Amino acid sequence: MIALLTATWDEIRLLKREIQISEQGTSGDLEYLLGNLYGQSVIVAELGVGIRRARVGTSFVIQKFKPSLIIVGGFGGALSSDLNVGDIVLGESVTSLKKNESLELSCDISVSDLDFKKGPILSESRFINEPDQKKNLFEASNALVVDMETWGVSEAAQQSKTPVISIRAVSDEHNERLPDMAALYGNNGQFDFAKADNYFKAAPDLLSPYLKFRFTNSPMASDSLTKFLSALIPNLL
Repeated sequence: MIALLTATWDEIRLLKREIQISEQGTSGDLEYLLGNLYGQSVIVAELGVGIRRARVGTSFVIQKFKPSLIIVGGFGGALSSDLNVGDIVLGESVTSLKKNESLELSCDISVSDLDFKKGPILSESRFINEPDQKKNLFEASNALVVDMETWGVSEAAQQSKTPVISIRAVSDEHNERLPDMAALYGNNGQFDFAKADNYFKAAPDLLSPYLKFRFTNSPMASDSLTKFLSALIPNLL
């Protein structure tokens, strides 16, 4: 069985429609679907946002379903200037600057006729929304993209030695300034209209960048991620 894990359903919204569901359930913040996807037996789960939720959710999935492979897929912010919105990054390793440690990821895969880049991923416990933050993190880590889940997933998978593939679709470029998403969304990844109203009243200049991120960048990233996963998953052993 393959486990496909993501922070929010929105990141794999098109792929979710393709799952032939045989069972669904919840555990804390986590929601999961059990079934078949492109001929593969899968457990597909929404972990929630952040390293802690990723760690807890992955531990639950490993203990209950014992997958032979974990794919963590979702969005990532570009740290490298070579990346554009919609580009795919296949992680070779994941780094935690807080722990000053890196973990290896599985990346020996073959996906014909699709462009992607291989390189290190950085996981942070907060959303990185300012260009100068991205620049500093790139210099500190040499990672191509930053996310909030791969480290937690990889930590949880260490004890069982379950291999982890991390695939990130670029949702924002290295020089894009965005709102602090923690001020707009709840812990479940759902947009909080009351919080957002207060935030944009205080920072109206960030409304336009947010709308671009939400209605242009995010669909592009989700489409790219779906295209890549739909080519990868059927060919996994």
